[in-house]
Amino acid sequence: MDFIEQFKNTTLSLPKLPLHYIETIRSENGQVIPDHLQCNSKQPFGTGPVFKTGIISYKVLAEGEGVKTVYEVSIKEPPNMPDYFPGDVIGILTQNLASDVNFVLDRMHLTEIAECVFEVKLAKPVKKKNPELPPYVPKFITPRRLLTECLDFRIIPRKLTLQVLANYTSDPCEKRLLEILASKEGASFYNEFVLKNEMNFMHLLKILSSCRPSLAMLIEHFPRLQARPYSIANYDRGNQIRIVFAMLNDGRTGITTTMLENKLLYAARYDKYIYMYLRQVKPVFQYREDDLEKNIIMIGPGTGISPYMGFLEFRKRAKQFNKKSKMGTALLLTSCRHRDRNYLMQDEIQQYIQLGVLDKVYDAFSRDADSRYKFVQDIIEDKKDEFIKLLLEDNTKLYLCGEGRTMLPRIQDTVSTCLSKVKGISKVESDALLGEYRKTGKYLYYSMIRY
Repeated sequence: MDFIEQFKNTTLSLPKLPLHYIETIRSENGQVIPDHLQCNSKQPFGTGPVFKTGIISYKVLAEGEGVKTVYEVSIKEPPNMPDYFPGDVIGILTQNLASDVNFVLDRMHLTEIAECVFEVKLAKPVKKKNPELPPYVPKFITPRRLLTECLDFRIIPRKLTLQVLANYTSDPCEKRLLEILASKEGASFYNEFVLKNEMNFMHLLKILSSCRPSLAMLIEHFPRLQARPYSIANYDRGNQIRIVFAMLNDGRTGITTTMLENKLLYAARYDKYIYMYLRQVKPVFQYREDDLEKNIIMIGPGTGISPYMGFLEFRKRAKQFNKKSKMGTALLLTSCRHRDRNYLMQDEIQQYIQLGVLDKVYDAFSRDADSRYKFVQDIIEDKKDEFIKLLLEDNTKLYLCGEGRTMLPRIQDTVSTCLSKVKGISKVESDALLGEYRKTGKYLYYSMIRY
């Protein structure tokens, strides 16, 4: 490793190691709960308890060459579930990939005892001030269940974690590598090697063949395996909750989408249960009764369209119960790769137009040669006068939902650019105006997590 040679004569400034405070010991009498290990712990952003419920049915919305496979899933609404509104989200307790879990168990020499019961407790003597066991790790676990349901392997490890891992690494070169990455002197190398490459724990473990952390170390230093949020894609479906999700197809594997797909396709090997809770979205991304008279602009590329199905179903119900009710204009902008292969919810959208609860839909198709628009941004630019005129009305709300890492920032930038052009203000001023819209709730933005 050439870079180790670069630091051969460098004295490293390393972070101070934290005090060890957790131990895991074999238990003969401990009982591991049969449900998801996190089902009894308070969930981040949760508005209530975790419910165990089941998958009722599913259908494939898109599949084939050049498109992501997209599933629509109907989930039984649990009894006593808190009320929800269009735009709300459920959190689904997830699992790490079995292949990753098996790899870590093998590396830690725990495969043969992976199903044995261990007790998680504070180490004695306790030296750490005010130590607490993580609330998401129950008292009794098995190594396999702990690694499957509680700890996140896909995080990019902090420098302190790398320094701790160095103490569990026997090969001198591999140990030195971790120390360099953890050190002040190796900051640029950490940025280049770890951050730039999005090097997570699993990547590092496959590089460092002599690194064998303990269960207690992982519990102490690795974060919670967070539930994954999914927008509710309906409002009134007879005690059913609908979600829509797409499988990744860019060389990555989503842990939750894989878990869900396995439950859908391989019923003989996987149960149909899921563990879910109603999750808060901050800032709020909702469509409620007092929004009915407002104009709404809904932008949702791909599966970002899913919450708007709840919006439109809500408008449909309001129209049915009060045919004289006045509703604001509803405009929908969406996109996909091919009109004939992965245009999600197309039939529903047309029905909502016929019913008069959706006024216009503009669509873009990035891979169709004859498509007028390739991306949502093209629609906004071409229709900027109509779009911005509607946006500037006092009773208009703008909703933007989709993949938030690259797609949504680009769409937002296009909105700001068009706002600048139509209103005759600078880009700095239009950016500031959109920022003000977000503060006042005129502009609502929801970034979806796609794994």
